[in-house]
Amino acid sequence: MHETAEMKVLLARAPARFLAGSGRPSACLPLGLLHIAAVLEKNNVAVEIYDGMMNATKPVSTDANGNIHMGDSWEEVEARIRESKPEVVGITCPFTTQVENAIRLSKIVKKANPNTFTVMGGHHPSASPLALLLDVQSIDMICIGEGEYTMLEVVRSLERGVTPTGIPGTLDRMDVAGGKFTRPVPHILELDNLPLPSYHLINLEDYFSLRKRGFVDRPIVRGTGAERAVSIVTSRGCPFRCVFCSIHLHMGRKWRAHSVEYVLHHVDFLVDKYGVRHIHFEDDNISSNVHRFRGILDGLIKRGTRVTWDTPNGIRVDTLTRDVLAGCKASGCVYLVFGVESGNQRVLDEIVEKRLDLQAVERVAKWCKEFSLDTGSFFVIGFPGETRQDMKDTVGYALRLQRRYDVNPALFVAIPYPGTVLERIFSERNLLRKELSAEEMLGIARGSMVIDGDTFLGRDIVSMRKRLFRWYRFNIVLNFLSFLVRRPSIAAMTAKFLLKHARIGEMGEVLLEILLYKNYILGASGAGKRLRKDGKKESSR
Repeated sequence: MHETAEMKVLLARAPARFLAGSGRPSACLPLGLLHIAAVLEKNNVAVEIYDGMMNATKPVSTDANGNIHMGDSWEEVEARIRESKPEVVGITCPFTTQVENAIRLSKIVKKANPNTFTVMGGHHPSASPLALLLDVQSIDMICIGEGEYTMLEVVRSLERGVTPTGIPGTLDRMDVAGGKFTRPVPHILELDNLPLPSYHLINLEDYFSLRKRGFVDRPIVRGTGAERAVSIVTSRGCPFRCVFCSIHLHMGRKWRAHSVEYVLHHVDFLVDKYGVRHIHFEDDNISSNVHRFRGILDGLIKRGTRVTWDTPNGIRVDTLTRDVLAGCKASGCVYLVFGVESGNQRVLDEIVEKRLDLQAVERVAKWCKEFSLDTGSFFVIGFPGETRQDMKDTVGYALRLQRRYDVNPALFVAIPYPGTVLERIFSERNLLRKELSAEEMLGIARGSMVIDGDTFLGRDIVSMRKRLFRWYRFNIVLNFLSFLVRRPSIAAMTAKFLLKHARIGEMGEVLLEILLYKNYILGASGAGKRLRKDGKKESSR
């Protein structure tokens, strides 16, 4: 039998760049790399993970223009690559706004050893595989979609001394030379066959340490141990067709999910092995199968609320019933985020293609307030065909949800990301002067408009954002004062919490957390079980 040579694989993420004024950068787990590493390890492949975004000693540096570099310096990145001496490097690029850094990492890999085989995967490469291969010579192959088994097959080919080509879910240079630009992308149907992520290949304590220092990818709640938080994904794929979203390019349209038992085992493992206290369920559609979702809630309840949790990536509002929300509350839910997108029904139906009834949103928001569940909402403005009045309707609706039901809004700008229907619409209507750069997309995300719509101007969006933020601040303070008036005994608790958890210069951040999570932090209205420092339960009363 022919013996294969063992390959050394390095899975890497580049440092990140944040524009001046875009807020504090974040330190999230490299979830994709952890999942791929687990499959490689299960198949006896020697693998390491290098997270260039993680530098626990010096998390960030700032250039002369105020832009922020997060993670190792590029000199440290090169030193780490040379030290590892990998034969295969898999580079993740989940965000279009960070693609330039991922490309720079691939060039450093080739500089260290031109014979190293480089594979780039993630959200952006899945959406623009051909463009990357044509423009970037330091990338040998693009992984399109889920990378667990694809990366394994790449490694197995190289072990046999064969240049990988023709692998389902990939695009390589031989494909480009032969004029083959498309190939069916297989999706993993039985997610339970995947091992748990290889958390042992990174130092989770480094990520927890940065969270405590404020470098958070998701909001945390001080005082409950929730800085020991991790994100997990329990389902993949999205059958819906919102024009601005590109998740289907990466994970497909077919919804697939881990079983209830797998999810609960994953949570138990994180709690028992790493002392995790809070879970961010990052699924795009965690509640698509309500029976499964309810099973997860029931399992968490039976475990005695060992963790708190939230849905920072949003949840489909019209899948939530009063009974399900009761289960959310009892199982340790801290914060639910509604993916609403527009406050104008016509825009939702005809432009966004969300197919969501706004009456259902208000109904669920009312129930959440009854249960004292803290909530937030996502809205997007700036779609071609959307008028200034439509955007005004969205801002007004978002503020009404906040004023009536305490649903705190986040307002985003529609960005024509590569591969989306929205990009095609912008192109067909000649709304883009040129292809948007990663830096311009970063600018749009923080409110700098470089494009106009066909029925509005960029300055209209800037005006709407200012209007929402102005009234948002007013409403959040007004709602909190009303909260205290109804619960006078809570005022002293608020002051005590601020003094206990706010270091010098952080009073504003801690106060904002109280405003957002007041029902949970202050234990009001039957907030239920709380987590003490030792992880045991105690009554909030």
